[in-house]
Amino acid sequence: MPIKEHMTTDLLFQIFHQHLHDPDCQIESEREFIHKVVGTYLLFLSRAGNIPQGHLQDVIEDLEAEVLEMYRKKTYGSYNLKDYRENLKKRWDESR
Repeated sequence: MPIKEHMTTDLLFQIFHQHLHDPDCQIESEREFIHKVVGTYLLFLSRAGNIPQGHLQDVIEDLEAEVLEMYRKKTYGSYNLKDYRENLKKRWDESR
């Protein structure tokens, strides 16, 4: 799912969802995944010039906390990211 410049949904959630369901993503660590999502989101924000430099670290910490919450809710019941993706693929294959 490509990230659109003019979204009807929250950009952070859209980026999160894209990375979570990316079949080519080799990231298995929760921490690495969160950093990747936050980094991508910050890239979009910085292109628009929306990040005040004096508050960048605060913005990063807030984003990391928000992505962690989304991650925990979305992957609830899975041991880790790899397990979540395997279960998702299994469910998708069974529904075919």
